[in-house]
Amino acid sequence: MKNELKWETGENGSFPMVLEEKGLGLEGFSKFFFYFCGTVSLLSMIWVIVVSIGAFALSNQDPTTPESYRYLSLGCIALSLFCIKTLITFYTDKKNHYKYVEINQGKIKFKETSKSITSEWEEKIRKYTSVNLRHFTYRGVIGWYIVLNNPNKERNIVLFVPEYQYQKASEEDKKTVLEEYGKLFNLPTNYLSLEACQSQSNSNQNQLKAIEMKNEQ
Repeated sequence: MKNELKWETGENGSFPMVLEEKGLGLEGFSKFFFYFCGTVSLLSMIWVIVVSIGAFALSNQDPTTPESYRYLSLGCIALSLFCIKTLITFYTDKKNHYKYVEINQGKIKFKETSKSITSEWEEKIRKYTSVNLRHFTYRGVIGWYIVLNNPNKERNIVLFVPEYQYQKASEEDKKTVLEEYGKLFNLPTNYLSLEACQSQSNSNQNQLKAIEMKNEQ
């Protein structure tokens, strides 16, 4: 079963484990499709601005043009400029994104940077409590992944994300992969069903609400 995360590992998938993600991380057709769609979107918004400016100028010259056309043109220009700014910001943030994870000699080194955020820390593997297989739903499709679990959720490390064709793997196959990572890290494993994950998520949300209410009082 193939891992979507491009970990570089030692012999037989052992330590050291290194994961490095740079920029958009797109290759082949995905890269072409991303830039093609981005270019089409950008040109479309520029075209809307040009047409809207023309319509606005025409409404000023022709007194018979309805007043609503002028406001509609201004609205289209403002919306298009906002969309262009959002698109450029998204692209810049993704391009500047960098993530590095190294697992070796009983320690995990983590560094992640973007245009606005930098996070860097080091944690001993013995502080991790288990290796968990978790389920989730995205657009009606049930997916799963394997994570190295830490009491501090911000330091959880995702170890395995199956490629799309393996999302519907049998429970036996999932548990086999889970057990392999459990042995690798010498930690207990937990197979969490979709219902268990949803219940845990609801419980965490209720705890956060309780803390917020307490702070407000």
